[in-house]
Amino acid sequence: MGSLPQHHPVSWTDKAGCEPAFPPRWRVRERIDAAIMWEDMMTTRLFLLSTAMVALGTAPTAAHAQTGETAAAEEVATGAEDNSYGDIVVTAQRRSESVQNVPIAISAFNAEMVEASGSTNITSLNGLAPNVVLQTQGLVANVPMISIRGMSTADPDPNADPKVSTIIDGVYIPFVSSTMLDLFDVERIEVLKGPQGVLFGKNNLAGTINVITARPTDDFGGEARVSLGSYGLKQFRGKLNSGRFADGALAAKISVNFRDYDGYSRNVITGNRLNGANVKAVRGALNYDHGGPFDSTLVVDWLKQKTTGPAPHVLDNGDPNWDLLPDAVKTDVRKAAVLFDPYANTESYGGSWSSNLDVGWGTISSVLGYRHLTYITRGDFDGLINPAPQLDVTRDFSGESKSAELRYVSPAGEPVDFVVGLYYQADKWRQFNTVLATPTTTTLAQLHQDTQSYAMFALVNAHPVEGLTLSLGGRYSHDRKKYDIASQVFVNGNQASSFTSSLKASWAEFTPRLTAEYRFSPAAMVYANYSQGYKSGGFNSRGTIPENIGPYNPERVNAFEIGAKTDLFDRLLRFNVSGFINKYRDLQSSVTKMGAVRAENITTNIAAAKISGFEVETLLRPTANFTIGANLAYLNARYTDFCADTNGVFTNGAPEPGQCGPAVPILINGVPNGTFAVPTDSSGLDLANAPKWSGSLSVNYAIPMAFGEIKLHSDARYSSRFNTWGRSNLDGYYRDEVVLLNASIAVAGQDDKWKVTLYGTNLTDQEVISGATNAGATPISQFYQPPREFGVDLSFKF
Repeated sequence: MGSLPQHHPVSWTDKAGCEPAFPPRWRVRERIDAAIMWEDMMTTRLFLLSTAMVALGTAPTAAHAQTGETAAAEEVATGAEDNSYGDIVVTAQRRSESVQNVPIAISAFNAEMVEASGSTNITSLNGLAPNVVLQTQGLVANVPMISIRGMSTADPDPNADPKVSTIIDGVYIPFVSSTMLDLFDVERIEVLKGPQGVLFGKNNLAGTINVITARPTDDFGGEARVSLGSYGLKQFRGKLNSGRFADGALAAKISVNFRDYDGYSRNVITGNRLNGANVKAVRGALNYDHGGPFDSTLVVDWLKQKTTGPAPHVLDNGDPNWDLLPDAVKTDVRKAAVLFDPYANTESYGGSWSSNLDVGWGTISSVLGYRHLTYITRGDFDGLINPAPQLDVTRDFSGESKSAELRYVSPAGEPVDFVVGLYYQADKWRQFNTVLATPTTTTLAQLHQDTQSYAMFALVNAHPVEGLTLSLGGRYSHDRKKYDIASQVFVNGNQASSFTSSLKASWAEFTPRLTAEYRFSPAAMVYANYSQGYKSGGFNSRGTIPENIGPYNPERVNAFEIGAKTDLFDRLLRFNVSGFINKYRDLQSSVTKMGAVRAENITTNIAAAKISGFEVETLLRPTANFTIGANLAYLNARYTDFCADTNGVFTNGAPEPGQCGPAVPILINGVPNGTFAVPTDSSGLDLANAPKWSGSLSVNYAIPMAFGEIKLHSDARYSSRFNTWGRSNLDGYYRDEVVLLNASIAVAGQDDKWKVTLYGTNLTDQEVISGATNAGATPISQFYQPPREFGVDLSFKF
């Protein structure tokens, strides 16, 4: 349970004592109590346990058996070479096993699949996995929008924990702005659907994106790739493997990625390109494995990215200021009118250190992680050029996260096997927000949050008879957040209102998982599982009055899934199918509430929802050189209870059509202002990013030649019309039904020692939005995906 909020008035002046000024430095008042002391003690113990395991691994022993998760990288590489059917080994259950042996719905992509899809970042995979939407958030350039089975989140502020978690090399990424991943040097990507909280930790309400980067190889070698493409694309990717050295105990690798892209939109005011990016990234890895019971891998990375955009296409809502926009931007979705070039400048670094120790009957594994992220973003959120400024928003962020996981994995093949573990994660961040709300009104906010999370988890698998597996798992999670906010509003240079709040809250939850799996043969299995998901509560960063800060409560889901995974006709056809029902309650989402000077978007618990559907994934392989993949997905996503005031129009409290609750008086700093919010039945709204139908068709054909191969690839990605906003059913928020076509042709030497690839994306040049938003009474702003693009990719291996 959290403590009650404490709000305090503030009065700041500059050095001369003349005008209000923002405090030069954030100061957080520390509160030390018994609970904090206990948590610090547990944190220290978990890190000591993980470090002790590493030390134990240096002791000499006689045998070595790789059963830990780190060994999966080698198994994937070996499996891809030895199995012409293309099985992918995943670690969805913290064991290395074929994706076909895991009793949950998983879409997995190995390095070859990622490359064939023409992927540059995580959004390039959009449409390839059924019931998964991967695209940009739109409003802020460095924020992705990830939706799994109709549940999504795209809030750019760090307060908003994601509903879909992202794990990179075993490390949870808490900040949404650092998950716009450039897909270079990636070994595989696993998209796990449904709650995965038992084994993958916090904020797994809808699913998990599990990214595993490439590990050092045993042999010396390297690769260089150069790409040139439309809109000034220039990219270089390179990696170098040292091979085994130090008497075979060590192997190292370094990889680099440099990408420059001018962008496919233009700002007609400044004349500059928008939706471009400049990326510099370096990743290094060091593996220790001397043939004994202990192995360890350290992966470190650094990324710096400068992004321009977005480029809003603004729809006419009757505002006379829309008429003042240049005529060119009213009809051309690739042109925008912004008084400055929006941008997002991001820098991130960190790494993971994973170790495995075979103790004779099972393996102890530890994963230590650290991430640091800074960014500055500036955007124009109203889409108009008059008045100026209006909703010109700058965010200055700095945050870091650290985590530790310690687990024990028993050997497979026993009547009972299990995974047990402990987990700790902490992050802290600060953000400065500057909002030029109108030409006369400015809002300033200083935000600071500390989060600590602890968990214990276990998954037990029993095999009572041949072919039958019964699994029981659970995770106990405890999350605690301390949040401080200081807000000021200035009108014509004079302070109109201000407040500070220092708050803290904690939440705890047990989330179980039960699974039954029956395997008819090595090539066919059916399964059913039930699981619960949980995402902690939190606080608002956009509130300009204490009443809008929170905290809001956790959200939860009960998930049911049945499915089958089969390899039929002597592995000629892979046919996987799954059906699911997810029941959400206390959903966290934004509504419009009155602020100090204007309406503002505030996150709260608004609704309950039921999402059901099915997914079919097939792969037909008539010959070793010819594959056809087809996916189909269906969603029925609807609110079952949604009683809230969502329109941001505040009245005298008179009854309204569809009213579903009493009118609520608006309080400003605790004082009624004479207006009321009237809740109405909003259950007819469409959930965001939940297309009813979606699917894809891909074809790969390799033609053997004397010099090597000619490789042909094409794919078509379909989705029906769907809402990208979720807070209104106006047409402007919808992405239309579309089929996107992509293709490539590659000429490659033996073993891909050299390869030249010509590719094209969005070949029919469709105009497709990735998102649409508005702020208060401003017009709808749409944000568009890239048009048709072509490019050439040259690679050399040695």
